[in-house]
Amino acid sequence: MILSAIYKQKIKEALTLALPIIAGQLGQVLMGFFDTVQIGGLGHEYIAASGFANGIYWMTILAGMGILFAVSPLVSEAFGEGKGHKSIGVLISSLVVSAVLTVLFTGIIWVIAGNLAVFKHSETDTVLGGKFLHLVNYSTGFIFFFMAAKQFLDGMGRTKIGMLITLGGLVLNFFLNWVLIYGRFGLPQMGIEGAAIANGISRVVMTTSILIYIWRDEQVRELRREFIKYADASLSYVKPILIIGIPAGLQFFWEVAAFNAGQIMSGWISTSAEAAHMISIGLASITFMVATGISASGTIMIGYAYGAKDKEGIRVAGNTAFILTVAIELIFAAFFFACHAVLPKLYTDNAEVISIASSMLFFAAVFQISDGLQATAAGALRGMQDVKFPAVIAFVSYWLIMIPACYLLAFNFGFGLKGIWIGFIIGLTVAAVLQMVRFRMVLKKIEL
Repeated sequence: MILSAIYKQKIKEALTLALPIIAGQLGQVLMGFFDTVQIGGLGHEYIAASGFANGIYWMTILAGMGILFAVSPLVSEAFGEGKGHKSIGVLISSLVVSAVLTVLFTGIIWVIAGNLAVFKHSETDTVLGGKFLHLVNYSTGFIFFFMAAKQFLDGMGRTKIGMLITLGGLVLNFFLNWVLIYGRFGLPQMGIEGAAIANGISRVVMTTSILIYIWRDEQVRELRREFIKYADASLSYVKPILIIGIPAGLQFFWEVAAFNAGQIMSGWISTSAEAAHMISIGLASITFMVATGISASGTIMIGYAYGAKDKEGIRVAGNTAFILTVAIELIFAAFFFACHAVLPKLYTDNAEVISIASSMLFFAAVFQISDGLQATAAGALRGMQDVKFPAVIAFVSYWLIMIPACYLLAFNFGFGLKGIWIGFIIGLTVAAVLQMVRFRMVLKKIEL
């Protein structure tokens, strides 16, 4: 009965933290969803091109964003230790890291945008994708600064602020898409370039809003005063951010790059297959954001317990996150099974694309639990600042197992797009099992 009461309390705490994060994460994904839906009126080849360009863009910058995922566990650890003022040093250092990441990844995207032909996609994908990447790249830096600021607030347990700003950005992005893609209020029709400009403006507004909020917030002001008074104001947290963040960033990169490789392979099958894949993976990514929200709440709760040197608190927080993940992912699996024929029609009226995408949603339903658990376990490990081994697990699961399986099943065994999705199921299942085992091993050995 006592254990039951503890878990009820922890589930409530996890949901309090996770729901705003989930809403914010969904806001980010829904920007891509609405980009695809709104641009879909120009034809299914635009859906394919938009998915191709967005996939490459996010595959690349998520490596940098993953580095900034180190901010929330460091902040929550500081509060767990009773030294919340240290979080200001983490914030300042994260902004320095964001500036470096901006220079680095803006250059990488610029090079990629000029060499899309190496991916051997259709000329339409290459031309339209290049236009999109060149324009959206101007807002790359704002993504990093927004991520650093949001991770800082999330680590404090103040997850609603990032959610509200993200949802506001979503509404703005939807409106600007409507104006710029098709040309409203006397403006010219800009197509995929209009979507890129809309994305960029929304990111500028979101980043400016969250930084102003942090600067003016009274709790943060008090923490700044304490930081100057009790800590060495010149103390840098860049090294701890990089020690945790680089392996975490690599872990995100291995995963996202592998799924993007699957999207690239879908383009080798046909434009219709690529468009269908884009629709199906886009829908799956929406449910995945719920898992990452639970994962983030697990990171925060475990980070706090880690700072407080509470081993039992770590165990209970981790188990709570796993229970929530399984329960929610079962609901999503049932939803995909029930609505597989309807959901693709939100994107397009092309009968071939709808038929293929509907079939792929069966596979999306199957991998829901594995996808959720691997994300939650990785978040739990980040809360304990265990990131190097999970990065190795991600590389092995996705690049040594999943991608070869996708290619062999799709092309050597003739399964086509279905083979790619079966490969996804295999890789995600391996990752989930290994990450869960790793969590149990670290928890058993940890000395606090």
